[in-house]
Amino acid sequence: MNNIHTKMDDKGRVLIPAVFRQALHLEAGDDIILRFEDNEIHMMTPEQALTRLQSKVKNYLDKADKPISLVDELIAMRRAEAQEVG
Repeated sequence: MNNIHTKMDDKGRVLIPAVFRQALHLEAGDDIILRFEDNEIHMMTPEQALTRLQSKVKNYLDKADKPISLVDELIAMRRAEAQEVG
């Protein structure tokens, strides 16, 4: 997709061109996530953010190259913390 110029109004609102809204399946009132990185603003839907996060954590392996369940790891950490306190 090519660059498209748009404008920001006096209240800081930016018009997202229709071709971008259609590509992202955005409708009025939908949530979007903005991220500021390297002096750029990146926009994504919550679904895209979740997919990105899932792809980052799905292939965590331990030292023996066995998959790690991050949920199980978190539960184990919380249980250990609870034992330290109690």
